[in-house]
Amino acid sequence: MTTSNAEQEPSSLAGLDKLSRPDLLEWLAIQEEMKAREALLSPWFWLTECTKTVDEQDQKTPYKPFPKRHYIRSLLDVIENEPIVFLEKSRTMMASWTVSGWAAHKMFTRPATGVIFQSEDEDRAVHDVEYVKCLLEQSIAPLKVRWKIKQEAYNYLMLENDSWCVALVGNPEKIRSEHPTIVVLDEAAHIIRCE
Repeated sequence: MTTSNAEQEPSSLAGLDKLSRPDLLEWLAIQEEMKAREALLSPWFWLTECTKTVDEQDQKTPYKPFPKRHYIRSLLDVIENEPIVFLEKSRTMMASWTVSGWAAHKMFTRPATGVIFQSEDEDRAVHDVEYVKCLLEQSIAPLKVRWKIKQEAYNYLMLENDSWCVALVGNPEKIRSEHPTIVVLDEAAHIIRCE
């Protein structure tokens, strides 16, 4: 006699309707914790399953899941494995969000990681720090419990694990006094003497 996979392997959701409210809440908390643990290991999983971006064009529902586009996953792989990356991109690719998300994940999961977001003007540099803050604020609860803010300003964020990010404007020489782990030059083509 042959049986289908559905008969052999019950769904993990089967029987949830029979659980008491406290048991259901416990089951949901366990599921969130399992997601959080996977998110600690994978920037892709965290970005696509455990946090949200903000869509500035949509006033009704501005917070949305990070899109699961193949090029974004590939971009994360390149950033993770290459020491220096320059990206030529269009505005619709979410490259700034992706790079900021990757840098944020490093900050959140590796103590004492310093990130500089530098641009020729303050708005662009601060925008990347705002992306990090948004991704932290929109993360699932078990991650927000782990990733606590120690200090915050409009252009700066420091976590309790001593990781930080800051927006710097103008001359690349300013980077030397900060001793960062990661440097992101937003709109690098416009920074004079990009070194």
